Amino acid sequence: GSDAVVDLLKGFGFKYAFLNPGSSYRGLQDSIVNYNGNENPKVVLGLHEDAVTAMAQGYATASGGPALCILHNLVGLMHGVMGVFNIYCSGMPVLILGGSGPSDIQLRGPVDYLHSANTQGELVRSFVKWDDEATTMDGVLESVLRGYKIANTSPKGPVYIAFDSGLQEQAVDANFPRPDVNLPCFQAPDPPAANAEVIEQAADMLVKARYPLLIGGRVGFLPSATKPIRELVELLGAAYSEDRSFVSMPTRHPQNLTGARDLLGKSDVVLAIDCPDVHWSVGGYLGRRSNVYKKVESKGQKIIDLSMNESASRRWNRVGGPLANTALQVMADPMTALEQLIRAVRKRLRAKPDLGARFARRAKALAKEKAALQKRQQERLKARWDEDPISPGRMVAELWAAVRDKPWYLTLRNHRSWPEGVWEFDGAGQYAGHSSGGGLGHGPGASVGAAFACQEDGRFPVGIIGDGDYMMATSSIWSAVHYKVPLLLVVNNNTSWYNDEEHQFKIAKIRGRPPENAYIGTTTRDPDVDIAGASKAYGAYVEGPISNPADLAAAFRRAVKVVEDGGVAVIDVRTASL
Repeated sequence: GSDAVVDLLKGFGFKYAFLNPGSSYRGLQDSIVNYNGNENPKVVLGLHEDAVTAMAQGYATASGGPALCILHNLVGLMHGVMGVFNIYCSGMPVLILGGSGPSDIQLRGPVDYLHSANTQGELVRSFVKWDDEATTMDGVLESVLRGYKIANTSPKGPVYIAFDSGLQEQAVDANFPRPDVNLPCFQAPDPPAANAEVIEQAADMLVKARYPLLIGGRVGFLPSATKPIRELVELLGAAYSEDRSFVSMPTRHPQNLTGARDLLGKSDVVLAIDCPDVHWSVGGYLGRRSNVYKKVESKGQKIIDLSMNESASRRWNRVGGPLANTALQVMADPMTALEQLIRAVRKRLRAKPDLGARFARRAKALAKEKAALQKRQQERLKARWDEDPISPGRMVAELWAAVRDKPWYLTLRNHRSWPEGVWEFDGAGQYAGHSSGGGLGHGPGASVGAAFACQEDGRFPVGIIGDGDYMMATSSIWSAVHYKVPLLLVVNNNTSWYNDEEHQFKIAKIRGRPPENAYIGTTTRDPDVDIAGASKAYGAYVEGPISNPADLAAAFRRAVKVVEDGGVAVIDVRTASL
């Protein structure tokens, strides 16, 4: 029976099966390796299920296509649950197969009772798009076909299918039918367009705005997103800003004001393009103890939410934040609706030629704001250039200088300490974002998964990862080394879970207690962790800890050469906390 499922997986075009082995899918693994020749999909061994799910997410993000991972019954699924949640929050199409059972009591041994359940999918049902556990081979094939279609239908996301181990090993007739996966009924439908009337309303709001602002969100994963976003920004003479974890526009574009602190305060109409938490994107959490809705209304700011957020499942969690104070919701595939908006704005420009001149004057003023912003960003970078410990800005700038002429792809970056304006993006499809679900231990596996995708088309994968995130899943480096997948990871090592150290500092000050105790339970010192040594044990080229900023440039050049030669390099950099 497992041979029949592998035929479907091959037909779907899966190149890899990210997995950690388990007896519950020994039949499926044998079919991949021996029946299918371990090619399309090829087995990729991860050393922990959390790493395996992160690899699948990283691959889906960097490749722009669906990914496949396989988890061992209950114990493997429970290990990988955090990764499944991250995939769900990121909206990546991942088909997760899980060995289960056997349901036939005659086939069960003692461990099967311990490691299987009536319905394994209950563990992740609240944060997958769909799950199933069929009891016949016909049912299993139907589940895989349906699951693949659901995962790839907008809004995309993971599905989980438990594949009974007894069915995997059950002999089937030589003429057992294999469905043709290319039939239209098995393909995801075209993404939905927006209601024409709603598009007209949105276009009117943007055209009439005094200071329109566009914010780019999850579409930043798609290389094709830059063109329509840039076109709309330029047509309107609008300001632009990236959402906190995404990149869609060229860094140097004169209307890209990402990092300008007064930008939201100036804007009267905001178009949030596929932002996962619109409330966050428009600064809603800045006054947590005040009535944010009334505060926004008092500015007269109007927010347009262009996304399919309301179509996502929210029956258990609070992903997406509170209800944003939107004046208009455009429920549609963001890329499709962007094209609709562009046509509507162009129609208005043709009808009123003076609009174009007004928007051009606004764009010229924004270019001056951009020049001033760039000057401030460079001044901040210069002010901390020679700091010891090394400033995160210096580390990013030196790494950028080392890879800027490569076909780089950024698998990960600093979150809070990222120096805007230093790393120059050309637009969307160059940055994988963070975990999306906030689960630490995501970064190493996701970077390795992204590196598999980069190897396919010759990109240079490079990531900047926090020391806490890295230490939780260092074993992922073995997978990259073993499969000869080039990757450069720079560890932004402040020897602390600094976000939590800062929280402890703040709460102690509020309560009149010793803030100097904030390091207890939040730092990894005495002894310091030998991150380079641990990485070397998995076969990577390593340097560090590097504490002298003058040593960074040469170390990064050596690491780049290693990756260009097909190797994996890990550089440990001792940095200031912020």
